Amino acid sequence: MLSTIVLALKKIIVTIMVILHTSIPVTLYAPATITVMNEDCKATMAVISDIHLTDSASRQAILELGLLDMAGAEDKLDAVVFTGDITDHGYIPMWERFADAVGKYDIAQQTIIVEGNHDTWGPDRDNLDTVKQTFIDYNKKISNRDVDNMYYTTDVNGYPVIVIGSEADNTDCYLSQTQLDWFKAQMDKASATGLPIFVFSHYPINCTHGLPFTWELDREDGPLKGGLGEQSDAFYSIISQYKNVFYVTGHIHSGFANEGSVAAQYVSVEQHDGLTLVNLPSYMYPDVQRGGWAENGCGYVFEVYDDEVLIRARNFITEKWIEKYDVTIEITK
Repeated sequence: MLSTIVLALKKIIVTIMVILHTSIPVTLYAPATITVMNEDCKATMAVISDIHLTDSASRQAILELGLLDMAGAEDKLDAVVFTGDITDHGYIPMWERFADAVGKYDIAQQTIIVEGNHDTWGPDRDNLDTVKQTFIDYNKKISNRDVDNMYYTTDVNGYPVIVIGSEADNTDCYLSQTQLDWFKAQMDKASATGLPIFVFSHYPINCTHGLPFTWELDREDGPLKGGLGEQSDAFYSIISQYKNVFYVTGHIHSGFANEGSVAAQYVSVEQHDGLTLVNLPSYMYPDVQRGGWAENGCGYVFEVYDDEVLIRARNFITEKWIEKYDVTIEITK
């Protein structure tokens, strides 16, 4: 573990990098330790997306600043979730940097890793078996989790968690019928608990969060751009059957946005009759052209209670809450 002095110097250096890296000033709020809002919190999760690690030590340092903030939570987080594009090209040295960074800090009770389209790239990207095995191997190395696919299940303090993964090397997602059938069975099982269900994927449902326009800012793009792709309707027909479901994604690289964001082309949190869609900003390089609050280091902290889920926007690098983008979702009994 780095000494306190080195960490302090590192934080100053990386914060300067963050300021230079974005077009919006770093959050003006006062730094605050991660603490829950209310008593009787049942589960906490820190969730970030699109880290895009390369062989750059500075990118690893930017990630570590966020991990340091998470590790400093007043009460240890129940889970930390990385929703895809962990690496920039899927190469082993990039996965090694991720493993090295996460391994330095006691962040949470468990780590949940989601595959993104950039993670399916690499020197043997035409061989899906190789790509899948890399994901399996590093899931075991980093989270000590045994999986046999890009998709799997777990739980956080008893709350069902389902991870979705693409089965092809595409910018958009590809879900086989096998995975769709598996997903339906897992949703049936999870819904029997009567608890909120958390589904993590890198890819938003088509035509949500401003898609397809927010993908390439091209109004001529077709409806399949930037999302789950051709299986999106089939996936939606399954997930929309259940109540109290949270579908959490990345991929678009927008900043935080809500209905009050004048420049934003989308909102980060959408509700569709019992289904809550949450799109995360890019941790490493949010795109200010897409609108919203764009800073490096942003993500959400989920606080789960008996009757509601708090979705709290945070910059994990500057250790600051961004309350104007917080959302509270009531749980349907």
